[in-house]
Amino acid sequence: MEVETSSESSNKKLNNMVAITVVILSVFLAFQNVKSGNVAQAIEQTKADTLDKWNQYQAARLKHDLAEVALSMNKVMTGAAGVDAATLAAERDKIEKAVVAYVDREKRYSAEARELEQSLKSLNKRDDQFDVAEAVVSLALAISAIAILAESWMLLGLAWAFGVFGVTMGGSAMAGYDLYPAWLVDLIT
Repeated sequence: MEVETSSESSNKKLNNMVAITVVILSVFLAFQNVKSGNVAQAIEQTKADTLDKWNQYQAARLKHDLAEVALSMNKVMTGAAGVDAATLAAERDKIEKAVVAYVDREKRYSAEARELEQSLKSLNKRDDQFDVAEAVVSLALAISAIAILAESWMLLGLAWAFGVFGVTMGGSAMAGYDLYPAWLVDLIT
């Protein structure tokens, strides 16, 4: 018959609490990493979409510039001898309508590209939140392991504090809340 001493009982409780802490934080990290990966994919897609929109804007701007040159040439040719004025006028009308269409496209593409850039900024902030949460929860896991080695409830309490902060950051990132300690993001990322 073995008699458990209070020291062994205390160690067992500490070990059990650390084990529960590790399981909870590890499960949280697993879910967070899935969401973080989704955000990273969205960032890459948004970057590609932004680049496409700016390319469309540049193409519309180039066409606009070419149409302006064509209008200038049309005006020069108006005074030339042997040129049909009606044909030039019809062509000028077509070009002027094209210029208006290109200006509208430029405005639309520019607005869409700027909107995508704003979306990219928002996604980058969420990605930073995930990074901070992962770092802080990893620290909590490490401190939990040290708590066992040092047999210290105080260290486990510190691990819980880091864990709560990390879960709060990660949870807010998953939910889309703007919990963003810039100083910590700058320090870690």
